[in-house]
Amino acid sequence: MYKRIFRTPEDSNYFFGYYDKSPICINDEKHLSLRVNFFERVPQWGDVADIGFFDLNSNNGNFQKICETNIFNWQQANMLQWFGNKHSKIAFNNLENNKYSSVILDLSTGNKSVYDMALYDISKDSSYALCIDHERHHWVRRGYSYDGISNHKKRGNIIKDDGIYKLCFINKTISKIIDIADLLNIKPIKSMSQASHYVEHIMISPSGRRFAFLHRWKSTSGDIYARLYSCNHDGSNLYLLNDSGRMSHYCWLDDYQIFGWGGLNNSFSSLKRSGFINHPVLNPLKLLYKKLINSNSIDGHNSLSSFVTGDSYIIFDDLSDNKKKISINILNKDGHPSCNQHINNLVLTDTYPDTNSKVSFMLFNTKNEEVIILDTLNSLSHTDNTPFRCDLHPKWSFSGKYISIDTMDSTKRGIYVYKKIEL
Repeated sequence: MYKRIFRTPEDSNYFFGYYDKSPICINDEKHLSLRVNFFERVPQWGDVADIGFFDLNSNNGNFQKICETNIFNWQQANMLQWFGNKHSKIAFNNLENNKYSSVILDLSTGNKSVYDMALYDISKDSSYALCIDHERHHWVRRGYSYDGISNHKKRGNIIKDDGIYKLCFINKTISKIIDIADLLNIKPIKSMSQASHYVEHIMISPSGRRFAFLHRWKSTSGDIYARLYSCNHDGSNLYLLNDSGRMSHYCWLDDYQIFGWGGLNNSFSSLKRSGFINHPVLNPLKLLYKKLINSNSIDGHNSLSSFVTGDSYIIFDDLSDNKKKISINILNKDGHPSCNQHINNLVLTDTYPDTNSKVSFMLFNTKNEEVIILDTLNSLSHTDNTPFRCDLHPKWSFSGKYISIDTMDSTKRGIYVYKKIEL
């Protein structure tokens, strides 16, 4: 169904980042990329990446540099993406005037606009972005944060004014719409006490009317919990979609449903979420639970592990308690799902490396629950469980005609592009 038609050259390391945005412009000509000269360590202050693109219609495969960025990470890069008309303008994060900032660059004119907060997600119509405090995120999620500002005032468990901010590109205003202190007052439980709290994984719905995000906290025992919320674009009408403590990657199927990997409440997750499972008497049960969690991304879930953790892919109806679990006999591994608004019922997702360091990406039909494996590739085994691993993060083009992945299949960090082939 999709055939590989492009790979980046092996003269350097190329990557794009996360799975929730298209690296390919709206007319399927240009593919955005970052270029770096290393890949086997975490990016540090002083590292610089080139920002540029490849012409998918050209046979030479040459990287055309646009500019540079001084902040990036391996998972989400620097949020590089197409902006506005999705052809001649790009957006990305950079360190400007000693501030984590977002930049809008017009490739046709060279005009540059800088905003005083780094972006996390942009609405489809490019009218607004949602942001987090990246100075705070630096201390809680190193693999998804930037190394450039080490503000020790934002290293505590709960930071005043932490939360989610809305950046309006039209009038250049920035306003806080979600305060993390308010999240701590929603159904508080024991594991939240003295824990380190933060927000991340913000995704705006296709219309821009609502968005979803994760409230995460790391307890004193070292366990990490997550709640999935949705709310209006101004922060109103907040709704708790999943309170099990188990939530990972997700995407909007449309304006009314969310598809993601997580666990639903059961007796085991309730014990863990409440913190009661940390009682010494229950240590054997906790060790079993952790073993099942740690192995599922590699071996996949079976009936027992899914029963204990509650994990599976789930379809959530927004603003509703309605939830539908996808059988682990169909999809049994956490991945990075995304949906293309031009293609009905198909979700694109992937797997983490298995015991043979093999990774796959696939299409899942939400209507008939058919799975189509698109390709299986090699990962670089000695990087698989490190902060500098390379997840596939499969990404649709706007048109749905192309799929792009980041990969170490060729033993360097690179990009493969696949084109839809009519059978």
